[in-house]
Amino acid sequence: MKKFLINSFLFFIGFFVLDKVLLFLRNYSPKTEVDKRLEMIITGKINSDILIFGSSRGARDLIASQMTDSLKTSVYSLAFPGSGIEFHEWLLEQTIANKNKKPKAVILVVDDPTELLPNGLLHFRLDRLYPLVKYPVIREKLVEKDGKNEYLNQFFIVSQLGISNFDITQKHFKRLDTLYEDGSMPITFKDERFSGTYSDHISYYNKKDEVSLNVDSYLKFIRRCKDNNIELIIACPPNCYRSTIGFQERLKELAGNDARFMIFDSTKPYTKDGNYYFDDVHLKKNGAIIFTNEMIDYIKASGLL
Repeated sequence: MKKFLINSFLFFIGFFVLDKVLLFLRNYSPKTEVDKRLEMIITGKINSDILIFGSSRGARDLIASQMTDSLKTSVYSLAFPGSGIEFHEWLLEQTIANKNKKPKAVILVVDDPTELLPNGLLHFRLDRLYPLVKYPVIREKLVEKDGKNEYLNQFFIVSQLGISNFDITQKHFKRLDTLYEDGSMPITFKDERFSGTYSDHISYYNKKDEVSLNVDSYLKFIRRCKDNNIELIIACPPNCYRSTIGFQERLKELAGNDARFMIFDSTKPYTKDGNYYFDDVHLKKNGAIIFTNEMIDYIKASGLL
């Protein structure tokens, strides 16, 4: 009996210590992150008049601070490389739900032609969620998206954590993904694997290939802006190849009259010059400056502000 009591006591102490260690890891994880934007959304610290959403094309092809300086209104980028439309829609939902300043306008930068198509490079960025599992809304989303058990997740901290939570070292920006203060990630160099040659190959968009979840998320993004009286601009930046025939038309068809479309000026020489691109789908900073100026001119001409 005595041995049983001792073992029970030791088990209780061990469980208590383990729980405290796991709680520390959970609460400490946000402190090691360098990209604080998702935590800012969750804690209601986004305070800009215009917000940019999108994947790496949104992060690299529009420079928010340049827009702020020219438009004399605050612009901030919430575009995440490697993210898809479902992630963008969830970010917009959380931005509205968590007492952030409601933006006057939202810019959704889309990927030609993969915005609504199957794409192994664009995901729901679960890796951005795990460092923030201390927040209930994050845990709820991980239950939904990553197969976490709802009840275990609610009562046991170990069930909430991912591998990244056990890495308590300070994170650092990589050369490719250095975040500016405005949330943008422009690139000043060219991918050494990129030939710099513009492709004039003609390709056609087929809506039969679309992923229904992507289409639903795109429509939800549009409705969320409409329901909250937020002006929506859907932006189509240039690529170092000919625009996919039917892509822009399909997005317009789905959006109806609930969004404005800003499409790059294909007559400008930079759109076909490889010196303005990092690779075939991302502008370098010199190209981003030009495209950002096109966006600025579009917003000024539209009377949005």
